Amino acid sequence: MMKFFRECIARSGSMDFAVLFMRLFAGGMMLLHNIGKIQNYNEIIGSYPSFLFIEQQAVFAIVTTVEVLLALLIVVGLWVRAAAFWMAAGILALLAWSGFEDGELRFVWLGVYLFLVISGGGTYAFDRTDSAREGEN
Repeated sequence: MMKFFRECIARSGSMDFAVLFMRLFAGGMMLLHNIGKIQNYNEIIGSYPSFLFIEQQAVFAIVTTVEVLLALLIVVGLWVRAAAFWMAAGILALLAWSGFEDGELRFVWLGVYLFLVISGGGTYAFDRTDSAREGEN
């Protein structure tokens, strides 16, 4: 089994696996984060703001749904740059809204999503274009 992994890494380069790992890690962690938010709904709903005529419960549902959809896009490798961009924008909005409370962790996640904006989905993404494949041959 180890021989298989070594051959795969040697054949396609370690950067391709690094991008794949980062996609799976970031998307998977965001999915777990949202499961935790849903499980602790009663404790955290008060921390969500109300915008205009939208109540806290609706803001929670919208934010959670968007985060789950973007995380799934990142995991499967569809529109990775756009999904990571919107995740990074959400983190920046959160920093602007609440200041730098817990700022270190948010900056780490901002760095992860900016990495994905720069790298894209990589070789093992579903949205990899045919033109990118032709350039390698």
